[in-house]
Amino acid sequence: MKAVDFYKLPRSIQDRFVGSVMSGFPPAPILVAKGGTRTKAVWLGLSFGCFLLIVVFARLGYGSLDSRLSLHSAAVLPLYVALVFGIAFGLVQAYSWLVREKALPYTAGVYLFPACVIDARSDQFVVYDTKDLGAVDIVGPAVRVAFAGGAQFLFPLGSHSGPAIVSEVNAGRDRAMHARATDDPKELVAVDPLHNPRFSSPVGPRESYAIKQAPWGRLGVAVAAGLGVVLGPSLWALRNSGSDKRMYAIAKHEDKTSLYRDYLAHGAKFQDQVAGIDLPRAELKEAIGRQEVQALLDFKRMHPSLQPPIAKEMNLAIRTAMLGELEKAKAARSLAALTGFAKAYPEHGIEPELRGAMHAVYVRELDAYKKRAPTKDKGAVPFIEKLFAYTEKRGPKVEVRFRRKPNPSLERADQFVLKHPSFAGVITYPSRFFDEKHATPREQTLGKQLASALGEGISPELFQVSIGTPVGAEVEGLPEVTVPTLFVAHVTDWSGHSLTSTKPRGVFVGLNYLFDATFVIPGDPKPYKFSYPIYKPYAPTAILKEEDPIPGPGAAEEKVYEAMTQDAFERFGKILLSNFLPPPPKN
Repeated sequence: MKAVDFYKLPRSIQDRFVGSVMSGFPPAPILVAKGGTRTKAVWLGLSFGCFLLIVVFARLGYGSLDSRLSLHSAAVLPLYVALVFGIAFGLVQAYSWLVREKALPYTAGVYLFPACVIDARSDQFVVYDTKDLGAVDIVGPAVRVAFAGGAQFLFPLGSHSGPAIVSEVNAGRDRAMHARATDDPKELVAVDPLHNPRFSSPVGPRESYAIKQAPWGRLGVAVAAGLGVVLGPSLWALRNSGSDKRMYAIAKHEDKTSLYRDYLAHGAKFQDQVAGIDLPRAELKEAIGRQEVQALLDFKRMHPSLQPPIAKEMNLAIRTAMLGELEKAKAARSLAALTGFAKAYPEHGIEPELRGAMHAVYVRELDAYKKRAPTKDKGAVPFIEKLFAYTEKRGPKVEVRFRRKPNPSLERADQFVLKHPSFAGVITYPSRFFDEKHATPREQTLGKQLASALGEGISPELFQVSIGTPVGAEVEGLPEVTVPTLFVAHVTDWSGHSLTSTKPRGVFVGLNYLFDATFVIPGDPKPYKFSYPIYKPYAPTAILKEEDPIPGPGAAEEKVYEAMTQDAFERFGKILLSNFLPPPPKN
C-alpha cells in the first residue's frame, strides 16, 4: 500500500489515469466502485452535532424560574464560542472538500486494474498492489477484493458473471506480476495506469492539474474562529436576555410569591421591581386569599413590624383560620386529630374552644362505653367514669401490675409429698413450679390479655394500657402510683387434697388460686376492688396419658401444675374483664 498525491503526479500520468477511468483508454479498469469519501459528511456531521449541542445547551434552564441555568454565567461563554466555531469550521471544511471533489478531472471512486487497486475517492490516492491480493470472491451482488494487510473493497458485480470476473481479476494480477518480473515496458503500461513510461507524447499540456480551493483558501480555521469569537458572545447575551424576560413574564403572569422568590434567586434585570413591589404585594394577597393558618403565620413572621390596622386585620384573619382548622379536626371525631391541631399550632389562641372539643370526644366515648357496659358489677361503670375524667386531664397512660403474695402452704405440700410412699424425688416438690421463673411468663400472658382487652374495649384511642413492673412480695400494701394502675395480687395455696398416680409414679397436690384486683386512680381514695378464688382440689393427671411417652418425674409435675395454673389465670382474666366489658361476639 502506498499513498499518491494526484496533483503531484506528472501531467502525462495524470492524463493516462483520467483517460483510463473516464474514456476507457488502456489500461481500462476491470472493476469500478464509484463514489467520493465520507469526509464531507463527517464535517457536516460535526456542524450538525455542534448545532444540536448549542440548541440543547441554550434551552437548558431557559426561562425556568427554579433552575440555576436560567442565566448562563460568563464561565460558559467559551463553550458558546467553541460550538459556534465547530458549526462554522464544519461547514467551511465540507464546502472546501466539495469544491475539491467537484474540480477533480475524473469521477471519484475505487478502481481495480490488473496491477493495482487505486482508491481515488479523493485527490489523495491510496494504491494497493495486486500482488498482495489475499482473496477475490463473490459476496451477494458484489465482488469482494481483500488484501493481505486487511484492506478490502466491494465492487458492484453489475452485468458481469461472478466466476468470470474472479478469473479476470486473477488473470490480470498474474499478467501484472509477469510484467514486473520481465520489466516489459509495454506490459507495464498496459496493466498500471500510474506507471511512468520511458517516453511520453511531446504534444499536449505539460503542467500538472492544479488544485481548486474554496475562496478562503487555507484560511478556513481563521474564518471559523472569527465567526466563533463574534457570534458566540452575541448568542450568549441574546439567550440570557430572552431567558430573563421570559422568567419575569412567567412570574408576573402567575403572581405567586414562590415564583417571585425564584426570580430573585436566578434573575437579573428586574431584581429591584420584584424585591420592592411585586413580592410583598403577592405575599399579602396570598396570605389573606388562601385563608390558611400557616400562610398567615408565615406572613406574620416575615413582617414583624406591621401597622396597627393591618395587625388587627391579620389577628382577626388568624383567629378565623384557626377556628376553621379546629372544625376540620373535630370532623375527624378523634382525639388524635385535636391533639395534632394543638401540636401543629401551639399559639392557636383558641384554648377554650379546643378544650370544649376535646371534652366532647371524652363525653362521646364515655357514653358509647356506658351503652355497651355490663351491669353485673355496680361499681365498675362509676369507676370507669372517674377513669375517663382523670385521663382527660392527665393523659391516656394506664398500667397493669402484678403482686405475688407469699405462699407458705406450698412448703407443707412439699413435706407431704416427701413423706408419701410414691415420692419421686425433690424435683417433684410442688413449690418448685411456683417460683419467680414460672410466675413471670404467667403474669405476662395475663397482663397482655388485660391490657389489650381494656384498651380496646373501653376506648382504644383514649387509653394506652401497658404492663408495668411487678410489685415485690416484700412490699407492704400497694405502692404510690403516678398513673391509673390495675394491681393484680395472686397467691397459690395447697388445698389439702392430693392425688396419687401410678403411671407416671408420683403425688400431685390440689391447689387454690386467690386473686385480688385493685384498680387505683392517683389521688382517688376509693379504688375499684374485686376478689375471686379459683379452686382446683384435684390435679388433672389425665392429660399425662395423652403424651407419648408419658413424662417422667419432674416433667410430669411441670405439665400438670402449669395446666392448672394457666387455666386459673385465664379464667380470672375473663371474669375480671366481664365486670367492665361485654362478652366478645360468638363466631
